[in-house]
Amino acid sequence: MTDAGDILAAAIEFERFGKEYYMRFHELVKDPKAKALMKGLAHDEEEHAELLTRQLETLGGAVAGSSREILEKGLEKIFPHRMLKDSIETRDAISAIKLGIETEQRSINFYAQHAESSSGELKEVFGKLERMEREHLQLLRENLEHLQDDGVWYGYVPILEG
Repeated sequence: MTDAGDILAAAIEFERFGKEYYMRFHELVKDPKAKALMKGLAHDEEEHAELLTRQLETLGGAVAGSSREILEKGLEKIFPHRMLKDSIETRDAISAIKLGIETEQRSINFYAQHAESSSGELKEVFGKLERMEREHLQLLRENLEHLQDDGVWYGYVPILEG
């Protein structure tokens, strides 16, 4: 597979992990606004993975199956199995949001780097994903600020992608 194919395959894995991370957070967080935020972010990450998958297929590559075991190990470190549904309160949510912010920042850096070194349609895709991840980052930062200042969630405003 081409270098571009390897980059796309790595990006697909980032997005898959992001989706699972936000869905797990959705299951565990108690606040309805937080649930909506996490579900919306998970949906966005799934759409990003689909966009990247189409790009990979255009190059003649195929998407490898995710290792469920590796994914679960990563999520278990963040959200231990002893955590129950609707059990994440504000203090724990702040830590999880901070990790989400770090993850979004890494995605932004990844997409920016590869947008700069790519051309044509691939450059456009990476640029679009960088912008979308910046919007996710902003949503997480706003929610973090509200949680730290007021102990309440800001919530989710759907990102209009176009």
